[in-house]
Amino acid sequence: MSSWTSLSLKQRLIWTTGALVALSVLAVSTLNFFTVRNAAMQSLTQSTAALSEARVSGIAEWVKTRSDITQAMLPATAVDDPLPALTQAVVSGGFDTTYIGYANRTAIFSTPQNLPPDWDPTGRPWYRQAAAGNGVVLTEPYVDAGSGRLVMTFAVAAREGGAVRAVAASDVFMDVVANSVTAIAPTPSSYAFVVSSAGKVLVHKNLELVLKDVAEISRDLSGPRVQQIAQDGGLVPVSIDGVGRLISARPIVGTDWWLVIALHGGEAMAGVRQLLTSSLVAGLLVALASVLVCAAVVVRSLTRLGRLEKAMLDVASGEGDLTKRLNADGSDELARIAAAFNEFVAKIQGTLRVIRETSDSVNVAAREIASGNHDLSARTEQTASSLEETASTMEEMISAVTQSADTATEANRIAAAAAQSAARGGEVVSEVVRSMDDITHRSRRINDIIAVIDGIAFQTNILALNAAVEAARAGEQGRGFAVVASEVRTLAQRSGEAAKEIKGLIEGSVQAVENGSVLVNQTGEVMQAIVTDVQKVAHLMNQVALAANEQRQGISQIGDAVTNLDQMTQQNAALVEESAAAATALSEQADSLAATVAQFKI
Repeated sequence: MSSWTSLSLKQRLIWTTGALVALSVLAVSTLNFFTVRNAAMQSLTQSTAALSEARVSGIAEWVKTRSDITQAMLPATAVDDPLPALTQAVVSGGFDTTYIGYANRTAIFSTPQNLPPDWDPTGRPWYRQAAAGNGVVLTEPYVDAGSGRLVMTFAVAAREGGAVRAVAASDVFMDVVANSVTAIAPTPSSYAFVVSSAGKVLVHKNLELVLKDVAEISRDLSGPRVQQIAQDGGLVPVSIDGVGRLISARPIVGTDWWLVIALHGGEAMAGVRQLLTSSLVAGLLVALASVLVCAAVVVRSLTRLGRLEKAMLDVASGEGDLTKRLNADGSDELARIAAAFNEFVAKIQGTLRVIRETSDSVNVAAREIASGNHDLSARTEQTASSLEETASTMEEMISAVTQSADTATEANRIAAAAAQSAARGGEVVSEVVRSMDDITHRSRRINDIIAVIDGIAFQTNILALNAAVEAARAGEQGRGFAVVASEVRTLAQRSGEAAKEIKGLIEGSVQAVENGSVLVNQTGEVMQAIVTDVQKVAHLMNQVALAANEQRQGISQIGDAVTNLDQMTQQNAALVEESAAAATALSEQADSLAATVAQFKI
């Protein structure tokens, strides 16, 4: 492709024209070749068929004549001396030998034969084949042992009452058939041969193939294959001994033989190849002449284009002098190209003048932008540094607020636990107050019981005094009773004293219990106040924890915003640096553009 692009327009036109002419000649030659080849194949098929038909007709006539002569020998089988008839048949049919085999196993020959005494004609193939068939039969050829020549036998059976009485037969050499077949040579290397329906070669110019299977000639051939070729009636390509052959086959009437003609493919199509060669040579000569004529026309037509090319190269290599113009005289395409080029150069000249005028302004603006971007970059970097410090401080505040929120949450949990404990303490104090009230009530009942006991002791003492008085009255008889009464009075006194002591103790206990009940009541009131205060503290701590969490979330959001602002500031700083670099590059490109434009003379 690179070599093609390196060619000039003139060379491309010449090569393209030559290629088109060559392709046209090749296409025409190819079309002629296939057309002539098909016509040649048809002509060759027809000529081969005509040749085969002539040879087949001759062989069939030869076979029919020998069959008729053999048929005419039948009357001789019924006479006592058939020898004259046998001799006449030899002369008429050109047979080698004629003979008659009888059913009684005797035989008579036209010429004496050296046969063994026990020779039986009824066991010979020609006898059995004739006995099994109707009319004259033709045996398969065989090689005569004495002469080495190919022999075949015509035989016909004589019947009497449906039984075979005798068989008349005649042997004939196949020299006539072989000579007729081997003489077929449409081309120097072509030949013909005869094949039986069983695929056995009967006649061939190579005697070593005679009586061999046709597959030894070519693996593509067989008895059925030859019959199929004959039915198709055309020429079939077959390879024989590595040489391409065109095979044609035709049956021989009156036999089960097939005449096969093997044409040499190269020789048969020599005329077609010669025509192709002639067409190619003529086409190449025509193509060469066409290319030469086209080259002359192209060179003459493009001479002015060369001058135009030289003028444009002068303009292009004239150190950017856009004041030069091409000669646009004339009205052809080249003149219009020159005029268009002049117009294009004029537009380029005006454009470059505008570019030269604006490049300086672009350069100054780019330098100012670069300077401003450098200042903005420095301030942006300072802002980014301050935001980084603020972000660090916000992170510390977030950490402290988070810790305070966690502490407030823990204090809230402890206050809630204290409130629960105080509530449980208030309940316990209430239980104590109720227990103290119950003790006071029971102590009062005990005091009542002691009063009853004291009354009983007092009554007992009175009864004891009365008993003592009665004992005194009784005198000596009441002395024992008086002792008992004295003991009872003593016990009653002791019981009364004990009851008084118990009463005193009970009264002291009741007083102490009443005092304790008062204190417990006061304690319950205090505990209730404590529970109320602790619940208030827990509520306040809960609010403090909620406020701390909200403060933590707010400060965290502020920290995120500061972090995002820091990132955006850093990105802005990077963009400012890139903008400064771009402005610097723009300034450099403006300088380069100004230098480039300065090369042109406008």
